[in-house]
Amino acid sequence: MLSSIFISACATRTPEDPSGGRGNFIPATTPGVVLENLQAALRDKNTENYMLCLADDATRSRYPFVFEPSAEAKARYQSLFSTWNRQSERQAFVSLMSRLTSDQAPELLYQNLNINYSSPDSTIYVTDYQLVVEHGIASIPTVLLGTMVLTVTPEASGLWSISRWADAKRTSDTVESTWSLLKAAASN
Repeated sequence: MLSSIFISACATRTPEDPSGGRGNFIPATTPGVVLENLQAALRDKNTENYMLCLADDATRSRYPFVFEPSAEAKARYQSLFSTWNRQSERQAFVSLMSRLTSDQAPELLYQNLNINYSSPDSTIYVTDYQLVVEHGIASIPTVLLGTMVLTVTPEASGLWSISRWADAKRTSDTVESTWSLLKAAASN
């Protein structure tokens, strides 16, 4: 009897498909790949790939992840954003994805993407964005518009991730409809 327990405990399992769960994630060997991965993680509704786009000073990055919401969202949700961190990002992302049906996928478009600064230690991207997501939150538009400033930094592994993300209302917009508002609404 003891040998049959030992044999069943040592049985091998069928290996998982190595491509499963990774979606369209590409190892971010250059800063620009991080922006592509961010778009793909949203489109694929893949939490782990989304989180791989963000710096994690606990395990792989020398920089902590910092999110700076739009001024309007920061004023409205001051207590929420005063303690915002990677776990807050995960929670907001998971909450948002749980609101979508299987055939709904967010679409993130960059408009006027520019490199504002580049060095071996960081690249700063400035871009207007349009995020289209059918989230079902009545108080938040399904087309979100804003300007993001992303600081992408290298990790010890040589891969890159977003260490600072600043969101702002576009100067041409009269109504606040930034991603910051969606993050706050999905977190509550």
